[in-house]
Amino acid sequence: MKKSILIATLSAALFIPLSSTFAANVDMTPKNMSCKEFLDLNPKAMAPIAFFMLDDVTDYKGGDSVSLRESAVIAVPPMVEFCKKNQDKKVYEFKNKLQDLVAH
Repeated sequence: MKKSILIATLSAALFIPLSSTFAANVDMTPKNMSCKEFLDLNPKAMAPIAFFMLDDVTDYKGGDSVSLRESAVIAVPPMVEFCKKNQDKKVYEFKNKLQDLVAH
């Protein structure tokens, strides 16, 4: 009994640091997302991706930002159109065009 508890404790002690190492290497942003991956998303998940792209390191006049609703209504349809035509490209390649659409 004591031996099995010791083995379980040692196994857990070895596994926990390894799992945090692997978790630290996961990119949780859409910066490297391909258009194919974007199109495979649930449509409800597309607006947060557009929102992230529009507000990522962007300075609008007066410190404004783009709302999630505006991202869903204005930004998602052109992103889907771009990605359908360019499935091998990265979503971020459309970022500047997307910002121009929203700013005007």
